Order: sequence, then C-alpha cells, then structure tokens
Amino acid sequence: MTATTGLADADRLVEEGTALHAQNRLADAAERYRAALARDPEHARALCFLGLAIAQQGGLDEGLGLLQRAVARAPDFAEAHNHLGSVLQELGRHQEALAHHERAVALAPTNPDARLNLAAMQEVLGRHAEAIDALQALLRDLPNHAIAHFNLAIALDGAGRRDEALAHMRQALALQPALAPRVPPPLDPRGAPAGVTTQAAPPPPDAAAQRRMNEFISSFLTNQNDPRMTMYPGLTARAVHDPQRFPAVHALEAAFEDIRREVHELAASVFQPEAEGMAGTEGWDVLLLYERGRKNAENCARCPIITRIIESQATVRTLAGLMYVSKTNPGTHIKAHLGPTNMRLRCHLGIQVPEGDCGLKVGGQPLKWQEGRCIVFDDHLEHESWNFTSEPRIVLIIDLWHPDLTPIEIQFLEGLHRYAGYQATSLNRYWARNAQARAKARAAYD
Repeated sequence: MTATTGLADADRLVEEGTALHAQNRLADAAERYRAALARDPEHARALCFLGLAIAQQGGLDEGLGLLQRAVARAPDFAEAHNHLGSVLQELGRHQEALAHHERAVALAPTNPDARLNLAAMQEVLGRHAEAIDALQALLRDLPNHAIAHFNLAIALDGAGRRDEALAHMRQALALQPALAPRVPPPLDPRGAPAGVTTQAAPPPPDAAAQRRMNEFISSFLTNQNDPRMTMYPGLTARAVHDPQRFPAVHALEAAFEDIRREVHELAASVFQPEAEGMAGTEGWDVLLLYERGRKNAENCARCPIITRIIESQATVRTLAGLMYVSKTNPGTHIKAHLGPTNMRLRCHLGIQVPEGDCGLKVGGQPLKWQEGRCIVFDDHLEHESWNFTSEPRIVLIIDLWHPDLTPIEIQFLEGLHRYAGYQATSLNRYWARNAQARAKARAAYD
C-alpha cells in the first residue's frame, strides 16, 4: 500500500466515523478513528474526533491528550481548539479553556458552537459583559438560536437585568421546548417571582387555528420520522397567491437593483448542481443560503443584502424551508414534481429572465417571470419549469409561511422543527451538520 493510498483510506475511515458519531454511536465511531490512525498516526481529524468521542464517554484525560496532539498537528484546526477547550473546561482548567475557545472563534468566526463555548467560558470566569456582548452578537447573526437565547438569559440575570433575561428565556423555550427542565426557577416565565415585570402572554389561538393544531399533533404522533414533510391540515390550496400581500415581497422588490448586482457578482464556481435527487435536473445550478434550517454562512456572506431580507422577514428558516439562488442553463427542463409540505409558499424573484420559451407551470397554470418582480405559489402542488432559450435564467427563491397560519401556529411549528433538528451536544454537532466546515478542517492540514 502506498502512502497516498493509506492517507485516502484514513480520510474514508474518518468520514465513516463522523457519520457514526452523528448518530451518537461513540464506540463504533472511535473504532473507525483508531483504524484511521493505524494508517496515519498523526491524522489531525482522527485525533480530534477520537479524543472527543473518548471524552464524551468519560475518558477526559485520554481525550485531552488526543486533542492536544490534534492541535499540535494542525494549529489552525478550529474544531480541535473548540473541543479541546470544552474538555479543559470540564477538567476545571478554565484559563487554558478560554485560550482555546478564543483561538477557535478567531479561526472560525461563524461557528456558532465555538462562539457559544467562548461566551460560556467568559461567564464562568466572571467576564459577564463580554459574555453578554458575545451572545448578543451571535443572536444578531442567528436570531432563532435557542441555546444562545437560553445562555443570554442566564448571563443577563446574573448581571441583574431580569426583565431582559425573562424575554430571552421565553424566546428560548418557544424555539426549543425541551430546554424547560433546565430553566432556573427565577427565570421560569411560567412562574416569575412577584414584582417582576413580564411581557404579556401570547393570545390563545382562535378556534380554527386550535382545530388545525390539534389535528396536526394527532397526525404527527403517528408520523414522527420526518415532521417537516407532514401536511398541515386546513390550509387553503391555491396554485398562485397575490404577491403583494406579503411584506417580504415588498422588501425584495424594493431592493431589486442591489440584489441583482449581488447575484451577478457571484462567481460561477460558487454554484453547485442541484442535489434534491430529482431526475432530469441537468443544467440546474444553485447557491444555497438556508437549507432546511441550516444557514450557509459562507454563501450568506457573499449575499449580505439578500441575507438581511431573509432574516428580517417571515421566512421559513426551519426544516421546512429553502432559500437559494437558482440558475437554469439553456435547454433545462425541471420536470413536474411536488414539494414536501403545504406549510410554506415559494416566492421567486426574477433576476435574469431571457426572452423566449422560458416559464413555469403550477397546478396547470402557466406563469412567466419578470425581472424585479415576485411570483408566489404553492409548491406542494405539481409544478415544473423550463428554459429553452439560449441564455441562463436566474431567480432568487425564498420560502414564506402559508398566510393561513396564525402567529401562534408559526411559533409552534418553528419550535417543533427546531426540536426535530436539534443536536443536543454542542461539543460534537457542528462538524456533523456542516459539510463546509468539515472541508475547511480537512484543508487545515492537507
């Protein structure tokens, strides 16, 4: 076996290990990492993730040694610094932990787990103002991050800012109901101490909304495998909706010139082939911004104006939604298919629309894009699109909550989707759900 073959085998084994790790099969994952190290004893990712797996099984000292070796092998490996800091924190070596968390954030400023861990360490060391600033900055980037709201509530309460703390605790519980057992009694919004100012409780759902929610919950109990794919009962099924009733449409159309300039400045290399598994999608390229609840920070940084609108409007930034720039090249035909859920509507903003045979059909109704204007349609109905011109067609695609849903239903669905997608352990979940971060980590020592 050549050295190159051995390295390739080691990479493959680490990938197998991370897949098992994501399923919490720690012993099986550790076996794969050890096999990778048998081929390459200084494989930084294998050292890192083996150290993490061992630490998670209680072997803090052994895990510490492996993570230290990973950092020595790849000093710019952000995940190794992050996990090493967490193990040091568990061992009570707080100043060392802080240094590694600071290094992780410096290397990967958009990594939410590294930012959370740094703020937690600052709080432990009594640097309350820094921890609050760090968590507030994280929430500006990820306003629906339940753990950030939870930790900020604790930090604000420690600083004597009880009203603000209660507001963030309410938001944390709305986004992630499973956090309720961890709420300290003074910050439990359901039983705040007397004299504490609290925000008014949300109004109860109306009768129609209550019936829909009850019916949905009943169906969910027998279909828990993929809650984002479940149909929500009682919503109007209409192929095309009036775009002017949606505030997000007004924001998109008002910013059209800036959005078009932002899209046209994108390099062709940042697009990737559509990967939803449908047949006949050759020639369809996408730039993903939000994918089923996950923000692609690198692509969002390329499109700050679009991202600002996505994050300031009632868009579906949960498991049920997608936000992306869609480009179909000449001769592309996206054949008739059905979207996975009726909870959302799909908004298309025309960016580049060539003359000729280029269009969209939803529920049998033909539609035409216009540059600078939005189309809003129900993509859980059968739809197809085509571009039989000689130029690319480009649209921005944003998912919006179905207008029949009340605010309390949306809050309920957002909480449910985040619960379904929640990764309980911040030590190891960032690399499991972010392929780009794994690629960057690999590049750190290649």
